[in-house]
Amino acid sequence: MKRGLLYAPFKYSYQAAQTLVVLFRRRPKLVFVQSPPSLAVLFVYIYCALTNSRYLIDAHSAAFLFPFWTRPQWLHRYLARQAVTTIVTNEYFQQMVNQGGGQAFILHDIPSTFPRADAYPLLGDFNVVVINSFAPDEPLSEVLEAAASLPEIHFYVTGRKQRANPELLTGIPANVHFTDFLPNPVYYALLASAQSILCLTTRNHTMQRGACEALWLGKPIVTSDWPLLREYFHQGTVHVANTSSAIRQGVQAIQAHYPRYLTEIQALQIARRQEWREKIEALTELIYQTLQ
Repeated sequence: MKRGLLYAPFKYSYQAAQTLVVLFRRRPKLVFVQSPPSLAVLFVYIYCALTNSRYLIDAHSAAFLFPFWTRPQWLHRYLARQAVTTIVTNEYFQQMVNQGGGQAFILHDIPSTFPRADAYPLLGDFNVVVINSFAPDEPLSEVLEAAASLPEIHFYVTGRKQRANPELLTGIPANVHFTDFLPNPVYYALLASAQSILCLTTRNHTMQRGACEALWLGKPIVTSDWPLLREYFHQGTVHVANTSSAIRQGVQAIQAHYPRYLTEIQALQIARRQEWREKIEALTELIYQTLQ
C-alpha cells in the first residue's frame, strides 16, 4: 500500500502528460473523461480551455465518497461547473454536483453482453456466486457465516486470494469455494452457470457493478438494503441487511421462490434496457444542444 501511494504521483503525472499529448494530436471537440482520477479532469479541462472544446465527466462513486478525490473542493466544483454535464449513478451524487453549481445526468448502468467460456463446473443443485474483491466494504465474514448454515447450497467466492485476510481462508465450510482470479470469459461463465448472484456493500450510495452483471445475465440477485440498490434492482432481487442471518434468509428466499425471481429479473432487464435507450437519447440531445 505504501509503495502504491509513493508511486501514484509519478504514475498520474505521466498519465496526465500522455493524455495531453493524445488530445492535442487528435484534437477532439468533445471529450469524455472518467473521474477518479480527478487529475484527469483537470488536464482535460486545460486542453478544452486552449482549444475551445468541451468535456463530460463520467464520475464513479469514489469521486464523491473519498475525500482524496475531491480535494481541493473548490477546484473539484469548478471543473464540474465547466463540464457539459457530470454523469452520475444516483440522485444523491446528482444533488452534490448541482449544489456546487454544476449539472449532473443520472445514468445507472450500461446494458452489457459478456464473452463467456463453456459452462463453469459447479458442485451443487443450487449455486450462488459471491462477487467479491476483498474490499473493506464487503461483509465477507458475514457471508461465510451464512454459508456455513446452508450446507446444501454451494457458494463460489471470487477475487484474488492474495488480497484476503489469511484468517478468512482457514476453517472454510465444505460448501464454500474461493475461485481466486478468473479471466473474464471464465468469470462470466461462472456467473452464467450459477442460480443466483450475491453482491453486498456496507457503503451507502454505491452502485453495485456485480449486481448489474447479474441483471444483464438474467440471474436473481441478493444485494444490500440501500435506497439506491432497492430502487434500481426492484425486481428479481432480495435486499438484505449486511448480517449473516439476513444474508442466509435472502439466499433461502431466492431458492424457495426461484421461478418467480427468475421471471422478475428478466422483466427488470427489459425495463432497464428501455430506460437506457431513453437516457441515451436525452444525453445525446443535451450534447447536441451544447455543441450548437
